[in-house]
Amino acid sequence: MFQDNDRIAAILKGLSRTNIERDVRYLSTQFPTRHTLSRYADPVAEWLLNRMVENKLSRPRFHYYNKAGKRLRNVLADLPGKNTTTILLSAHYDSRMERLGDAQAPAPGANDNATGVAVLLEVARLLQNYALTDNLHFVLFSGEEQGLWGSQAYAKELKAKKTELKFVFNLDQIGYPPPDRAIYVDRDEGGRPENNASSAALVERIQKIARTLKIPTRVDPAYGSDYIPFEQQGYTIVGLYEAGKDYPQYHSTKDTVDRVDFPYVFDMARLATATILHEGGLFTR
Repeated sequence: MFQDNDRIAAILKGLSRTNIERDVRYLSTQFPTRHTLSRYADPVAEWLLNRMVENKLSRPRFHYYNKAGKRLRNVLADLPGKNTTTILLSAHYDSRMERLGDAQAPAPGANDNATGVAVLLEVARLLQNYALTDNLHFVLFSGEEQGLWGSQAYAKELKAKKTELKFVFNLDQIGYPPPDRAIYVDRDEGGRPENNASSAALVERIQKIARTLKIPTRVDPAYGSDYIPFEQQGYTIVGLYEAGKDYPQYHSTKDTVDRVDFPYVFDMARLATATILHEGGLFTR
């Protein structure tokens, strides 16, 4: 079905579940909270920037925006491709407790969303070894829990610069499986209707890729995460999300690393990587 299936299967063997578990554990245990307005927000961002440097990504940097009287940070890096088109892969790194304004209470956020962050870092680490037709742009957002602050600021900035994005691929809360271990592939079904057809076509391709990997999927409407501000700016969006219903530890002190299903997270990493390789135009250096 896909031209480079054998090569992509070989590349996927380079993904490390150990790396993903290590990063989820570190993020959820070394910072008492990752609340965007906490005193830990900047140390978390600096640690993430250093991880991007360690992964040998191009131009690791901060994107700054102002909100709630503070200068806040998104974390960015790139893998240059052959063309001008760009795929943006995103996840949010902040966490919260039940009470949104509580920036002091412990909020480990292992599943929501250290899982998405760890998968993004691992996908980036692996793909820096390969050349794609498209540019890859990796973004870790702050302020998601406060109402998509970081992604709103960044999406507006990219649109103002007339940045061409092939699509936005978001990873949010990906560690709590349903009994059949299916993965939700999030599809644009609202907002700007002109985006819906391209998102639906992309979701169909991702589901075909998933079948080659023997990963079950379902389609879920895109809502409430960092791809939405990009949809509002006219970009095509898609995302991966856990299909387990109503994660019991959501926004609580019990969202800890021991409750994350890492084989399921690893399937998310496999599907995300295969999608980027197929859609991004894998070719030989």
